[in-house]
Amino acid sequence: MSKYKYSTLGILGNPLKQSMSPEVHNYWLSKNHIKYNYCKFEIDKIKDIGCAIRKLKIKGLNVTIPFKKEIIKYLDDVDSNALKLQAVNTIDNKNGALRGYNTDIKGFTIGLNSFKSLNKKKHAVVLGAGGASEAVIQSLLDYGIKEIFLMNRTKTKAEKLAEKYRQVDAKNWINKDYINEAGIIVNSTCLGMIGYPTLPLSLKHTTKNTKVYDIVYNPQETTFIKEAKINKLEYTTGLSMFFGQAQESFKIWFKIRPVIDNYITSKIKKKLKRK
Repeated sequence: MSKYKYSTLGILGNPLKQSMSPEVHNYWLSKNHIKYNYCKFEIDKIKDIGCAIRKLKIKGLNVTIPFKKEIIKYLDDVDSNALKLQAVNTIDNKNGALRGYNTDIKGFTIGLNSFKSLNKKKHAVVLGAGGASEAVIQSLLDYGIKEIFLMNRTKTKAEKLAEKYRQVDAKNWINKDYINEAGIIVNSTCLGMIGYPTLPLSLKHTTKNTKVYDIVYNPQETTFIKEAKINKLEYTTGLSMFFGQAQESFKIWFKIRPVIDNYITSKIKKKLKRK
């Protein structure tokens, strides 16, 4: 039995105004008769976060921009998956011992599997080299993609990440030669998210079979997704990844895999439409 009397969960990051995690997790907590409350913790620095989690007896946290990598040094233990990716998006507090996990791969793969057909022989383009991009890269490699071109606004950051994978090569930001011939283009940046600039990318010269995946879910239809629709390309939004990784986090905390039912799906979509 835990010596801690927990009552709080939350999401840690900055900014958090776009996050729908409280709506989803508080709904699941209520449905499963768990008397916890899920809150937003928007902070500027995480120097004392380990102490704060223990003293406030927070059971668990989701971690988002910009702390997925930095948070690792404040944890007691990190599971092999998160250690490999060097990114944590879920923390579990077990009697003061903080363990980090990464549920992004499983979440991203749900959206990847939604495509009717994806040509594994064609290369993929991943935009961004931040906390989520490595999970995206690993998911694509696990799926069977043989070659990935990584593009980041700061190319040296992409080059550093690409060094970890023989199938990944860093290219200049928005390199149209590789984008136009890609089998799939993934936006793993925050561009297009509420409060951020849009992704400066045209899709009018891509092949008709190019797939588009934006991990941003708020707004649900980013300019990138709208561009895909205009050019009649098959796409998936970040909502599938959002729900998938949330399910995995909830399972880590409570050993329960919550149901993504029509009620919560409709509720989130309605909120996103108002943005």
